[in-house]
Amino acid sequence: MTPLGAMLAATLGGAAFAAQADAPAYSAVTTQSSLAFAGVQQGEPFSGVIRDFDAHIAYAPDQLSSSRIDVVIRMMSLDTKNEERDQELAGADWFDYARFPTASFRAARIRSTPTGPVADAELTIKGHTKRLAFPFIWKAEGSGATLDARVTLDRLDFGLGTGEWADESVVAHNVAVTVHLRLAASPAAAASVAPATKPEFPKN
Repeated sequence: MTPLGAMLAATLGGAAFAAQADAPAYSAVTTQSSLAFAGVQQGEPFSGVIRDFDAHIAYAPDQLSSSRIDVVIRMMSLDTKNEERDQELAGADWFDYARFPTASFRAARIRSTPTGPVADAELTIKGHTKRLAFPFIWKAEGSGATLDARVTLDRLDFGLGTGEWADESVVAHNVAVTVHLRLAASPAAAASVAPATKPEFPKN
C-alpha cells in the first residue's frame, strides 16, 4: 500500500469508528410526551403542563461519552387550567414571557450509577442557570425509547415568584417536575445535539 493509500485508509477507518461510537439519537414525539409540574398555593395543591417543547437526546448505556440531552421549552405553552393564575405566571414576577420566552435544559455528561443513569445538567429559566443532577429511567422500545424522570426544584433558584410571591406561605418554594418522553429514532437529531464542553461537577 502506498503512503497516500495508508493515510486514506487510516482516515476512513477513524471516521468509521467515530460514527460507530456515537450514541443513538432520538427526538421526542411531543404528542406522546409530557412535561408536568405540581406546587402548592396558599395550602392548596395545583398542577400544570408545558405543551410546546423540543427534546433531542443521544444516549446508550455503553456510549456515555457521546450521550447528551438538549431540550428547549417554550414557556408561553404553560397551562395550569386557571386563567387568572396563568396570566400572573406570564408576568415579570414569575416567568416574564416577554423577556424570556424559552427555557433550556442541557446535559453534556451522563453517568452510570448503581440506581440508574444520571445526567449532570444545566437548567436555565428566566435567565437563571442552575446545575442539577437528573436521574432518569430509560427503556428501549424497538427503534425508540422512553425516558421518565422526576425532580424537585426550588423556584427561587430561578427568580420565580418575586415580591410578595416569595413568601413560602403564599406559594411553596418546592415544585415537583415530572418528565415523560416518548422518543423516536432520529439520525438527524445527532447533528442538532451538538457536542458541548462538559462542565466539571463536584464528586460525591
